Amino acid sequence: MFAAYNMKTLYRILLLFGFMVELSYSQHHEPPRNPYHADSPWPVYHGNSYRQAYSKFAGPTDEDKVTVNVLKGVKGGTSPWTYFSERYPNGQRVILQSNATHFYKMIDDAQGLRVISKIKIDNDWLRSFGWNLLQVKGNVWYTYDPKYNPEKGQWTKLFKITDAQPENPYSQLVVRDTFSFKGVVENKVQNFGINYRGEIAFYSGSIKKQNGGVFGILSPNFQLLDTLRVEPVSGEMFGHNAFPIDEHNSMYVVSTHRLIRLDWDGVRLKKGFEAWYDFVNDGPRGTFAQGSGTTPTLMGYGDGQDQLIIVADGHRRNNLLAFWRTIPEDWKGIPGEDIRLAGKIQLPAARRFSDKFQSIENSPTVYGYDVAIAQFNGFLGQGKNPLKGVQKVRWNTENNEFELQWVHTNINMNGVLTYSTGSNMLYGSGREQNCNYYYYGLDWDTGELRFRKYLGRSCKRLRNPYDDGGNQQVIDEKGTIYFSGGASLVKLEKKG
Repeated sequence: MFAAYNMKTLYRILLLFGFMVELSYSQHHEPPRNPYHADSPWPVYHGNSYRQAYSKFAGPTDEDKVTVNVLKGVKGGTSPWTYFSERYPNGQRVILQSNATHFYKMIDDAQGLRVISKIKIDNDWLRSFGWNLLQVKGNVWYTYDPKYNPEKGQWTKLFKITDAQPENPYSQLVVRDTFSFKGVVENKVQNFGINYRGEIAFYSGSIKKQNGGVFGILSPNFQLLDTLRVEPVSGEMFGHNAFPIDEHNSMYVVSTHRLIRLDWDGVRLKKGFEAWYDFVNDGPRGTFAQGSGTTPTLMGYGDGQDQLIIVADGHRRNNLLAFWRTIPEDWKGIPGEDIRLAGKIQLPAARRFSDKFQSIENSPTVYGYDVAIAQFNGFLGQGKNPLKGVQKVRWNTENNEFELQWVHTNINMNGVLTYSTGSNMLYGSGREQNCNYYYYGLDWDTGELRFRKYLGRSCKRLRNPYDDGGNQQVIDEKGTIYFSGGASLVKLEKKG
């Protein structure tokens, strides 16, 4: 009886210990889910509010039989991001894309991959380039036309879209409401997010004019709640990058000169902190190369954990940077740098390919204290000989510094990479010789190539069905991967 009691007690202790280990692990690996996001495997750009780009579902490996299917004829230019909707009452999900001119609703069922409905929101795919789609619970979606030309009476517009028949996945789309930013900002608005209160955060800037940034909050029903202007310093430009949002409803924005936290308490928007850093330095000076190419990504969650913001700079030799969200009490700073700069490391696989873009343009993929990021080759075709290189870096929480884990110099992965915790693989696609495109999976721990699948051949610069111009890879519950090519949706499906 005494032994049985001890065994029962030991069992309970082990269960408690396992729970505490799991809780400690999840505290810095998986941030709190935004309760207002759609109940979806991939509800928002970069996967979650921290913009970390990981999935728990297992993607394919070389042990799997994988088929490739391409849905062509998607109008609207390049870089539409891909999302999954919530489940409808019959259990189905739809696939969503929003590009510069159209909002698309697609379905993948027994009849194949096809478009169910689309709404044209603009006619000018080149000058009103956009990519953010927001979705909240109840299959309510927000997309936008960033066009801005006051002389022609054009201001950025935000659209609220739903199904005409809410419980029917095959329903046509309808626009329920429209918000014009006329009188709110003096530039186009291109960056949006859903905060942890279910409200729409946005900011407006200009990559051509040095007139600062305007930040704001809208209610889900398009009531303007507050705005805040951040005045620029000499030469500073805003507007190139999207932003993460933390569970305290703060958003983190990068300009050419600084990283800024904006705080929202439900009543007033105010500046929380700013960390000064020259993100351009000796890097490219083209129209699309103002500041960091990457969306800042949050790392670390929970009391006692290192809480950081990860971003790449635009220097000729790119650095990966970490800034403190919460500065440790014993932190003395790096000589000559802002007190919030926690560390930086030069990325070995990052070479300048153009004066128009950063060589690191696609945002980091973060899980725990690991970061993966790849060389960029452009939005509109990758050229005959694309530059190669993917690397993974780890933040050492004891020494407060980055450590290089591995570099793969023979792979071109041109989009925002997705890490699968289910298969422990890093996924993305790229171009090889003679206009041939492949899909890859790298071992997260070693960088070893564990999956390579031929997609197809195309030498087109525009409307290339296999060219990932900086999008994201999304994985569903079955391990099927979808990503956007130029004017297409590409599907990789595991069989058997």
